[in-house]
Amino acid sequence: MTFESCRMCPFAFQIASIGHIYPDNTGCLPYVGPPQDIALELINRQYDGVFNFTLSYNFDRNLRSCAEVADHAVDLLSRWYYRARSNRIVPALVFPCKINTHYVLRDKSQSPTFVSVGHYASTAYLEFYSAIMPLFQWRSVFVLAVESTRVALLYGIVARTAVQAMSTLPNQLVTTRYIEDPVATTFQQILPDFRRISRVMLYFGRAEGLRLLLIEAYHLNMTNGDYVYIALENFASPSLYGRIGWDYGDESDQVARRAFHSLLVVRPVDFNDSLPSSIRGFTPAELSRRAFADYNFALPLANQPLVNLISPFLSINLLGQILNTSHSVYGPSSLYDGAHLAKMVFNQTFETVFGPIEMDDVGQRIVDLTLSWFDEHNDNFQPFLLMKMKSKTVTSSAEVRWVDGKPWPPPNEPLCGYSDQSSRCGNTRSGLYSFEIAVPVVSATLGSLCCAIYFIRRYFCFERNPAQMWWIVERTEIMLTEKILAFRLSQVSRGGGA
Repeated sequence: MTFESCRMCPFAFQIASIGHIYPDNTGCLPYVGPPQDIALELINRQYDGVFNFTLSYNFDRNLRSCAEVADHAVDLLSRWYYRARSNRIVPALVFPCKINTHYVLRDKSQSPTFVSVGHYASTAYLEFYSAIMPLFQWRSVFVLAVESTRVALLYGIVARTAVQAMSTLPNQLVTTRYIEDPVATTFQQILPDFRRISRVMLYFGRAEGLRLLLIEAYHLNMTNGDYVYIALENFASPSLYGRIGWDYGDESDQVARRAFHSLLVVRPVDFNDSLPSSIRGFTPAELSRRAFADYNFALPLANQPLVNLISPFLSINLLGQILNTSHSVYGPSSLYDGAHLAKMVFNQTFETVFGPIEMDDVGQRIVDLTLSWFDEHNDNFQPFLLMKMKSKTVTSSAEVRWVDGKPWPPPNEPLCGYSDQSSRCGNTRSGLYSFEIAVPVVSATLGSLCCAIYFIRRYFCFERNPAQMWWIVERTEIMLTEKILAFRLSQVSRGGGA
Protein backbone atom coordinates (compact mmCIF):
# COMPACT_ATOMS: atom_id res chain seq x y z
CA MET A 1 0.00 0.00 0.00
CA THR A 2 1.43 3.39 -1.01
CA PHE A 3 1.47 6.56 0.99
CA GLU A 4 -0.97 8.23 -1.47
CA SER A 5 -3.52 5.42 -1.21
CA CYS A 6 -3.53 5.50 2.61
CA ARG A 7 -3.82 9.14 3.54
CA MET A 8 -6.55 8.35 6.05
CA CYS A 9 -4.71 5.42 7.67
CA PRO A 10 -3.35 5.88 11.18
CA PHE A 11 0.32 6.75 11.35
CA ALA A 12 2.26 3.74 12.57
CA PHE A 13 4.95 4.18 15.21
CA GLN A 14 7.29 1.40 16.17
CA ILE A 15 8.70 2.02 19.62
CA ALA A 16 11.71 0.07 20.80
CA SER A 17 13.16 -0.26 24.28
CA ILE A 18 16.27 -2.10 25.42
CA GLY A 19 17.11 -3.71 28.72
CA HIS A 20 17.79 -7.01 30.42
CA ILE A 21 15.29 -9.47 31.74
CA TYR A 22 17.02 -10.44 34.98
CA PRO A 23 15.53 -8.57 37.96
CA ASP A 24 18.77 -7.41 39.58
CA ASN A 25 17.78 -3.73 39.77
CA THR A 26 14.80 -1.47 39.24
CA GLY A 27 15.85 -0.50 35.71
CA CYS A 28 15.39 -3.99 34.30
CA LEU A 29 12.48 -4.96 32.06
CA PRO A 30 10.48 -6.85 34.74
CA TYR A 31 10.18 -3.50 36.56
CA VAL A 32 9.78 -0.98 33.74
CA GLY A 33 8.04 -3.16 31.14
CA PRO A 34 4.57 -3.37 32.76
CA PRO A 35 4.09 0.42 33.22
CA GLN A 36 5.31 1.03 29.66
CA ASP A 37 2.84 -1.51 28.32
CA ILE A 38 -0.02 0.11 30.23
CA ALA A 39 0.98 3.55 28.87
CA LEU A 40 1.07 2.17 25.34
CA GLU A 41 -2.45 0.79 25.68
CA LEU A 42 -3.60 4.17 26.98
CA ILE A 43 -2.23 6.27 24.09
CA ASN A 44 -3.56 3.76 21.54
CA ARG A 45 -7.04 4.28 22.98
CA GLN A 46 -6.56 8.04 23.29
CA TYR A 47 -5.30 8.59 19.71
CA ASP A 48 -7.22 5.79 18.04
CA GLY A 49 -7.64 6.47 14.32
CA VAL A 50 -4.72 8.93 14.25
CA PHE A 51 -1.77 6.86 15.49
CA ASN A 52 -1.07 3.20 15.97
CA PHE A 53 1.72 2.41 18.42
CA THR A 54 3.59 -0.84 18.89
CA LEU A 55 6.31 -1.52 21.43
CA SER A 56 9.05 -4.13 21.32
CA TYR A 57 11.69 -4.96 23.91
CA ASN A 58 15.17 -5.79 22.68
CA PHE A 59 17.32 -7.88 24.97
CA ASP A 60 19.90 -10.63 24.95
CA ARG A 61 19.62 -13.41 27.48
CA ASN A 62 23.40 -13.55 27.67
CA LEU A 63 23.48 -9.99 29.02
CA ARG A 64 22.75 -10.40 32.70
CA SER A 65 23.28 -6.90 34.09
CA CYS A 66 22.54 -3.28 33.32
CA ALA A 67 26.25 -2.61 32.76
CA GLU A 68 26.46 -5.39 30.16
CA VAL A 69 23.41 -4.04 28.36
CA ALA A 70 25.00 -0.58 28.24
CA ASP A 71 28.16 -2.05 26.71
CA HIS A 72 26.12 -3.79 23.99
CA ALA A 73 23.48 -1.08 23.48
CA VAL A 74 24.63 -0.21 19.95
CA ASP A 75 24.40 -3.84 18.86
CA LEU A 76 20.93 -4.27 20.38
CA LEU A 77 19.61 -1.11 18.74
CA SER A 78 21.16 -1.90 15.38
CA ARG A 79 19.41 -5.26 15.24
CA TRP A 80 16.10 -3.47 15.59
CA TYR A 81 16.71 -0.23 13.68
CA TYR A 82 17.98 -1.78 10.46
CA ARG A 83 15.05 -4.10 10.02
CA ALA A 84 13.02 -3.55 6.85
CA ARG A 85 9.96 -1.36 7.45
CA SER A 86 7.56 0.76 5.46
CA ASN A 87 8.40 4.39 4.83
CA ARG A 88 5.19 5.31 6.59
CA ILE A 89 6.29 3.64 9.82
CA VAL A 90 8.11 5.99 12.18
CA PRO A 91 10.71 4.43 14.51
CA ALA A 92 11.11 5.75 18.05
CA LEU A 93 13.40 4.78 20.90
CA VAL A 94 12.33 4.84 24.53
CA PHE A 95 14.87 3.98 27.17
CA PRO A 96 13.84 2.92 30.68
CA CYS A 97 15.96 5.60 32.33
CA LYS A 98 15.06 7.28 35.58
CA ILE A 99 18.17 9.42 35.90
CA ASN A 100 19.87 11.57 33.27
CA THR A 101 23.60 11.59 33.79
CA HIS A 102 25.71 12.03 30.68
CA TYR A 103 26.72 15.51 29.52
CA VAL A 104 26.27 14.43 25.86
CA LEU A 105 22.53 14.34 26.46
CA ARG A 106 22.58 18.10 27.05
CA ASP A 107 24.65 18.81 23.94
CA LYS A 108 22.10 19.15 21.17
CA SER A 109 24.82 19.05 18.51
CA GLN A 110 25.48 15.46 19.59
CA SER A 111 22.00 14.39 20.69
CA PRO A 112 19.52 16.58 18.76
CA THR A 113 16.63 14.11 19.00
CA PHE A 114 17.01 13.13 22.65
CA VAL A 115 14.64 14.26 25.41
CA SER A 116 14.13 12.80 28.86
CA VAL A 117 11.49 12.61 31.53
CA GLY A 118 13.87 10.67 33.76
CA HIS A 119 13.06 11.30 37.37
CA TYR A 120 16.27 13.16 38.22
CA ALA A 121 19.14 14.71 36.30
CA SER A 122 22.66 14.86 37.63
CA THR A 123 22.89 18.40 36.22
CA ALA A 124 20.39 19.49 38.84
CA TYR A 125 22.63 18.23 41.62
CA LEU A 126 25.77 19.86 40.31
CA GLU A 127 23.96 23.18 39.99
CA PHE A 128 22.67 22.78 43.53
CA TYR A 129 26.09 22.08 45.03
CA SER A 130 27.60 24.94 43.03
CA ALA A 131 24.98 27.27 44.47
CA ILE A 132 25.14 26.39 48.17
CA MET A 133 28.93 26.54 48.51
CA PRO A 134 29.19 30.29 47.85
CA LEU A 135 25.87 30.86 49.63
CA PHE A 136 27.31 29.54 52.91
CA GLN A 137 30.85 30.74 52.08
CA TRP A 138 32.26 27.23 52.21
CA ARG A 139 35.43 27.58 50.16
CA SER A 140 36.91 24.19 51.03
CA VAL A 141 34.83 21.06 50.49
CA PHE A 142 35.74 17.40 50.89
CA VAL A 143 34.02 14.94 48.52
CA LEU A 144 33.82 11.28 49.56
CA ALA A 145 32.25 8.92 47.01
CA VAL A 146 31.73 5.17 47.06
CA GLU A 147 32.45 3.46 43.76
CA SER A 148 31.62 -0.21 43.80
CA THR A 149 29.56 -2.72 41.89
CA ARG A 150 27.61 -3.19 45.10
CA VAL A 151 26.18 0.33 45.07
CA ALA A 152 24.18 2.36 42.57
CA LEU A 153 26.25 3.84 39.76
CA LEU A 154 24.57 7.16 40.44
CA TYR A 155 26.88 8.01 43.34
CA GLY A 156 30.10 8.03 41.36
CA ILE A 157 28.52 9.82 38.39
CA VAL A 158 26.95 12.62 40.42
CA ALA A 159 30.13 12.98 42.51
CA ARG A 160 32.25 13.53 39.40
CA THR A 161 29.87 16.04 37.85
CA ALA A 162 29.59 17.90 41.16
CA VAL A 163 33.38 18.05 41.51
CA GLN A 164 33.72 19.41 37.97
CA ALA A 165 31.11 22.08 38.63
CA MET A 166 32.45 23.20 42.02
CA SER A 167 36.03 23.30 40.73
CA THR A 168 35.05 26.13 38.41
CA LEU A 169 33.92 28.33 41.30
CA PRO A 170 36.36 31.13 42.19
CA ASN A 171 38.56 30.45 45.22
CA GLN A 172 37.00 27.03 45.71
CA LEU A 173 39.12 24.14 46.96
CA VAL A 174 37.71 20.66 46.24
CA THR A 175 39.34 17.54 47.67
CA THR A 176 38.07 14.18 46.40
CA ARG A 177 38.35 10.63 47.70
CA TYR A 178 36.88 7.57 45.99
CA ILE A 179 36.57 4.40 48.04
CA GLU A 180 35.29 0.88 47.42
CA ASP A 181 34.62 -0.34 50.95
CA PRO A 182 32.66 2.00 53.22
CA VAL A 183 33.77 0.30 56.44
CA ALA A 184 34.88 1.66 59.81
CA THR A 185 38.61 1.28 59.18
CA THR A 186 38.34 3.21 55.91
CA PHE A 187 36.51 6.08 57.59
CA GLN A 188 39.00 6.12 60.47
CA GLN A 189 41.75 6.80 57.94
CA ILE A 190 39.83 9.40 55.91
CA LEU A 191 38.29 11.50 58.67
CA PRO A 192 41.63 12.87 59.99
CA ASP A 193 42.49 13.94 56.42
CA PHE A 194 39.13 15.65 56.20
CA ARG A 195 39.72 17.47 59.49
CA ARG A 196 43.05 18.89 58.28
CA ILE A 197 41.65 20.58 55.16
CA SER A 198 37.90 21.18 55.46
CA ARG A 199 34.78 21.29 57.60
CA VAL A 200 32.24 20.40 54.87
CA MET A 201 31.91 16.89 53.43
CA LEU A 202 29.73 15.75 50.53
CA TYR A 203 29.08 12.02 50.87
CA PHE A 204 27.95 9.93 47.91
CA GLY A 205 27.10 6.39 48.96
CA ARG A 206 24.48 4.12 50.44
CA ALA A 207 22.75 5.00 53.70
CA GLU A 208 24.42 2.25 55.72
CA GLY A 209 27.85 3.65 54.94
CA LEU A 210 26.67 7.16 55.73
CA ARG A 211 25.49 6.11 59.18
CA LEU A 212 28.80 4.34 59.85
CA LEU A 213 30.71 7.43 58.73
CA LEU A 214 28.81 9.62 61.17
CA ILE A 215 29.36 7.15 64.03
CA GLU A 216 33.11 7.17 63.45
CA ALA A 217 33.05 10.98 63.18
CA TYR A 218 31.27 11.15 66.54
CA HIS A 219 34.03 9.14 68.21
CA LEU A 220 36.57 11.62 66.83
CA ASN A 221 34.57 14.61 68.16
CA MET A 222 33.78 15.63 64.59
CA THR A 223 30.01 15.97 65.04
CA ASN A 224 30.24 18.86 67.52
CA GLY A 225 28.67 21.48 65.23
CA ASP A 226 31.90 22.56 63.56
CA TYR A 227 31.50 19.98 60.78
CA VAL A 228 28.80 19.55 58.12
CA TYR A 229 28.03 16.29 56.31
CA ILE A 230 25.79 16.46 53.23
CA ALA A 231 24.25 13.37 51.62
CA LEU A 232 21.76 12.93 48.77
CA GLU A 233 18.65 10.79 48.51
CA ASN A 234 16.94 10.53 45.13
CA PHE A 235 13.94 8.79 46.59
CA ALA A 236 13.17 6.30 49.32
CA SER A 237 14.46 2.98 48.01
CA PRO A 238 16.08 0.64 50.55
CA SER A 239 17.12 -1.78 47.80
CA LEU A 240 18.93 0.92 45.80
CA TYR A 241 20.13 3.44 48.34
CA GLY A 242 19.49 1.98 51.78
CA ARG A 243 17.49 3.81 54.43
CA ILE A 244 18.76 7.12 55.76
CA GLY A 245 18.12 6.88 59.48
CA TRP A 246 19.91 6.49 62.79
CA ASP A 247 17.71 3.71 64.19
CA TYR A 248 19.07 0.38 62.98
CA GLY A 249 18.28 -1.44 66.22
CA ASP A 250 21.89 -1.97 67.30
CA GLU A 251 24.18 -0.77 70.07
CA SER A 252 25.20 2.29 68.05
CA ASP A 253 21.70 3.77 67.74
CA GLN A 254 22.12 6.51 70.35
CA VAL A 255 25.53 7.53 69.05
CA ALA A 256 24.14 7.61 65.52
CA ARG A 257 21.19 9.72 66.63
CA ARG A 258 23.51 12.26 68.18
CA ALA A 259 25.76 12.24 65.11
CA PHE A 260 22.81 12.79 62.76
CA HIS A 261 22.56 16.35 64.09
CA SER A 262 25.49 17.20 61.82
CA LEU A 263 23.84 15.75 58.71
CA LEU A 264 22.06 17.56 55.88
CA VAL A 265 20.21 15.71 53.10
CA VAL A 266 19.61 16.85 49.52
CA ARG A 267 16.26 15.65 48.18
CA PRO A 268 14.05 16.42 45.19
CA VAL A 269 10.70 18.10 45.48
CA ASP A 270 8.37 15.40 44.22
CA PHE A 271 5.03 15.90 42.63
CA ASN A 272 2.23 13.44 43.38
CA ASP A 273 3.89 10.03 43.26
CA SER A 274 0.91 7.91 44.24
CA LEU A 275 -0.62 5.51 41.75
CA PRO A 276 -3.68 7.25 40.25
CA SER A 277 -6.93 5.34 40.09
CA SER A 278 -7.90 7.19 36.90
CA ILE A 279 -5.56 5.08 34.74
CA ARG A 280 -7.10 1.80 33.77
CA GLY A 281 -4.96 -1.08 34.93
CA PHE A 282 -2.28 1.04 36.60
CA THR A 283 -2.66 -0.67 39.96
CA PRO A 284 -0.21 -2.64 42.11
CA ALA A 285 -2.14 -5.82 41.47
CA GLU A 286 -2.08 -5.38 37.69
CA LEU A 287 1.58 -4.40 37.59
CA SER A 288 2.47 -7.48 39.61
CA ARG A 289 0.32 -9.70 37.39
CA ARG A 290 2.01 -8.46 34.22
CA ALA A 291 5.51 -8.80 35.67
CA PHE A 292 4.80 -12.40 36.62
CA ALA A 293 3.06 -13.27 33.34
CA ASP A 294 5.66 -11.67 31.04
CA TYR A 295 8.88 -12.20 32.99
CA ASN A 296 8.03 -14.84 35.61
CA PHE A 297 8.92 -12.29 38.26
CA ALA A 298 7.01 -11.43 41.43
CA LEU A 299 7.23 -7.63 41.54
CA PRO A 300 7.91 -6.56 45.18
CA LEU A 301 5.81 -3.41 45.21
CA ALA A 302 6.16 -3.07 48.96
CA ASN A 303 9.79 -1.93 48.52
CA GLN A 304 9.45 -0.56 45.01
CA PRO A 305 9.85 3.23 44.69
CA LEU A 306 6.91 4.48 42.68
CA VAL A 307 9.11 6.76 40.58
CA ASN A 308 10.49 3.61 38.95
CA LEU A 309 6.97 2.88 37.73
CA ILE A 310 5.96 6.45 36.94
CA SER A 311 8.93 7.51 34.80
CA PRO A 312 8.60 4.62 32.28
CA PHE A 313 4.89 5.33 32.03
CA LEU A 314 5.48 9.03 31.37
CA SER A 315 8.07 8.37 28.67
CA ILE A 316 5.40 6.64 26.54
CA ASN A 317 2.58 8.96 27.57
CA LEU A 318 4.44 12.17 26.67
CA LEU A 319 5.51 10.71 23.33
CA GLY A 320 1.84 10.45 22.42
CA GLN A 321 1.19 14.04 23.51
CA ILE A 322 4.11 15.43 21.49
CA LEU A 323 3.19 13.53 18.33
CA ASN A 324 -0.45 14.55 18.55
CA THR A 325 0.44 18.25 19.00
CA SER A 326 2.93 18.23 16.14
CA HIS A 327 0.46 16.48 13.84
CA SER A 328 -2.26 19.01 14.67
CA VAL A 329 -0.10 22.14 14.43
CA TYR A 330 2.57 21.36 11.85
CA GLY A 331 1.01 18.59 9.79
CA PRO A 332 1.89 14.96 9.07
CA SER A 333 5.33 15.70 7.58
CA SER A 334 6.57 17.00 10.94
CA LEU A 335 6.25 13.50 12.43
CA TYR A 336 9.32 12.39 10.48
CA ASP A 337 11.60 15.10 11.87
CA GLY A 338 13.08 13.89 15.16
CA ALA A 339 14.94 17.15 15.89
CA HIS A 340 11.72 19.12 15.38
CA LEU A 341 9.80 16.83 17.72
CA ALA A 342 12.52 17.18 20.36
CA LYS A 343 12.41 20.98 20.17
CA MET A 344 8.69 20.89 20.88
CA VAL A 345 9.61 19.69 24.36
CA PHE A 346 12.09 22.48 25.16
CA ASN A 347 10.93 24.85 27.91
CA GLN A 348 7.46 23.34 27.96
CA THR A 349 5.15 22.19 30.74
CA PHE A 350 3.05 19.07 30.24
CA GLU A 351 -0.02 18.13 32.23
CA THR A 352 -0.07 14.50 33.31
CA VAL A 353 -2.13 12.35 35.63
CA PHE A 354 0.76 12.67 38.11
CA GLY A 355 0.83 16.45 37.95
CA PRO A 356 2.60 18.99 35.72
CA ILE A 357 6.04 18.19 34.34
CA GLU A 358 8.41 21.02 33.42
CA MET A 359 11.13 20.56 30.80
CA ASP A 360 14.27 22.67 30.44
CA ASP A 361 15.90 24.26 27.40
CA VAL A 362 17.49 20.99 26.20
CA GLY A 363 14.50 18.73 26.77
CA GLN A 364 15.28 17.33 30.22
CA ARG A 365 12.84 17.23 33.05
CA ILE A 366 13.18 19.87 35.77
CA VAL A 367 13.00 18.76 39.37
CA ASP A 368 13.60 21.27 42.16
CA LEU A 369 15.82 20.29 45.09
CA THR A 370 15.68 20.90 48.83
CA LEU A 371 18.22 20.82 51.65
CA SER A 372 17.01 19.44 54.99
CA TRP A 373 18.37 19.31 58.54
CA PHE A 374 17.72 16.61 61.15
CA ASP A 375 15.08 17.59 63.72
CA GLU A 376 15.64 15.37 66.75
CA HIS A 377 12.38 16.36 68.42
CA ASN A 378 10.28 15.22 65.46
CA ASP A 379 12.80 12.56 64.42
CA ASN A 380 12.77 13.58 60.77
CA PHE A 381 14.47 15.86 58.28
CA GLN A 382 13.07 19.35 57.87
CA PRO A 383 13.63 21.19 54.56
CA PHE A 384 14.99 24.69 55.01
CA LEU A 385 16.39 25.54 51.58
CA LEU A 386 14.72 25.31 48.16
CA MET A 387 16.38 25.67 44.77
CA LYS A 388 14.15 26.34 41.77
CA MET A 389 16.04 24.81 38.87
CA LYS A 390 14.29 26.76 36.17
CA SER A 391 15.21 30.17 37.58
CA LYS A 392 18.38 28.96 39.37
CA THR A 393 17.25 30.75 42.54
CA VAL A 394 17.80 29.57 46.11
CA THR A 395 15.42 30.59 48.87
CA SER A 396 15.41 29.86 52.58
CA SER A 397 12.13 28.50 53.88
CA ALA A 398 12.93 27.86 57.56
CA GLU A 399 15.53 28.29 60.26
CA VAL A 400 18.08 25.64 61.15
CA ARG A 401 18.50 24.52 64.75
CA TRP A 402 22.11 23.48 64.56
CA VAL A 403 24.13 21.27 66.88
CA ASP A 404 24.03 22.38 70.56
CA GLY A 405 22.61 25.74 69.54
CA LYS A 406 25.73 26.75 67.63
CA PRO A 407 25.37 29.43 64.93
CA TRP A 408 24.32 28.31 61.47
CA PRO A 409 26.08 27.95 59.13
CA PRO A 410 29.41 26.76 60.55
CA PRO A 411 32.34 28.79 59.25
CA ASN A 412 34.45 27.58 56.37
CA GLU A 413 37.50 27.47 58.65
CA PRO A 414 37.83 27.68 62.45
CA LEU A 415 39.45 30.75 63.93
CA CYS A 416 42.54 28.75 64.82
CA GLY A 417 42.70 27.05 61.41
CA TYR A 418 41.96 23.46 60.49
CA SER A 419 44.88 22.20 62.61
CA ASP A 420 44.64 24.78 65.46
CA GLN A 421 47.89 26.41 64.37
CA SER A 422 46.77 29.62 62.73
CA SER A 423 48.31 32.89 63.93
CA ARG A 424 44.83 34.47 63.71
CA CYS A 425 43.92 33.07 67.10
CA GLY A 426 47.29 33.53 68.88
CA ASN A 427 45.80 35.85 71.53
CA THR A 428 43.02 33.43 72.42
CA ARG A 429 44.61 30.07 71.90
CA SER A 430 47.76 30.78 73.94
CA GLY A 431 46.35 33.17 76.50
CA LEU A 432 47.38 31.11 79.52
CA TYR A 433 50.82 30.48 78.07
CA SER A 434 51.29 34.20 77.45
CA PHE A 435 50.17 35.00 81.01
CA GLU A 436 52.68 32.57 82.46
CA ILE A 437 55.46 34.29 80.53
CA ALA A 438 54.24 37.78 81.29
CA VAL A 439 54.29 37.37 85.10
CA PRO A 440 58.08 36.97 85.52
CA VAL A 441 58.77 39.55 82.84
CA VAL A 442 56.57 42.12 84.52
CA SER A 443 58.01 41.22 87.94
CA ALA A 444 61.57 41.69 86.72
CA THR A 445 60.63 44.99 85.13
CA LEU A 446 58.97 46.25 88.29
CA GLY A 447 61.97 45.13 90.38
CA SER A 448 64.37 47.00 88.13
CA LEU A 449 62.15 50.04 88.24
CA CYS A 450 62.09 50.00 92.06
CA CYS A 451 65.89 49.79 92.21
CA ALA A 452 66.17 52.67 89.79
CA ILE A 453 63.75 54.76 91.85
CA TYR A 454 65.73 54.01 95.02
CA PHE A 455 69.07 55.13 93.59
CA ILE A 456 67.53 58.19 91.99
CA ARG A 457 65.85 59.18 95.23
CA ARG A 458 69.09 58.53 97.18
CA TYR A 459 71.01 60.75 94.82
CA PHE A 460 68.62 63.65 94.82
CA CYS A 461 67.66 63.51 98.48
CA PHE A 462 70.98 62.72 100.11
CA GLU A 463 74.05 62.82 97.97
CA ARG A 464 73.24 66.32 96.72
CA ASN A 465 72.91 67.43 100.40
CA PRO A 466 76.04 66.23 102.34
CA ALA A 467 74.67 67.57 105.63
CA GLN A 468 72.10 64.85 105.66
CA MET A 469 74.77 62.19 105.00
CA TRP A 470 76.59 62.50 108.38
CA TRP A 471 76.11 58.84 109.21
CA ILE A 472 77.97 57.63 106.16
CA VAL A 473 81.63 56.70 106.78
CA GLU A 474 83.74 56.36 103.71
CA ARG A 475 86.45 53.71 103.64
CA THR A 476 89.13 56.30 103.19
CA GLU A 477 88.11 57.84 106.49
CA ILE A 478 88.82 54.67 108.51
CA MET A 479 92.39 54.56 109.99
CA LEU A 480 93.66 51.70 112.19
CA THR A 481 96.79 52.37 114.24
CA GLU A 482 99.21 49.63 115.15
CA LYS A 483 98.32 49.83 118.89
CA ILE A 484 94.63 49.42 118.25
CA LEU A 485 95.27 46.49 115.91
CA ALA A 486 97.60 44.79 118.50
CA PHE A 487 95.03 45.33 121.20
CA ARG A 488 92.33 43.71 119.06
CA LEU A 489 94.50 40.69 118.33
CA SER A 490 95.38 40.16 122.04
CA GLN A 491 91.69 40.28 122.93
CA VAL A 492 90.94 37.55 120.43
CA SER A 493 93.92 35.45 121.71
CA ARG A 494 92.79 35.57 125.34
CA GLY A 495 89.25 34.80 124.45
CA GLY A 496 90.31 31.68 122.56
CA GLY A 497 92.47 30.34 125.46
CA ALA A 498 89.74 30.56 128.10
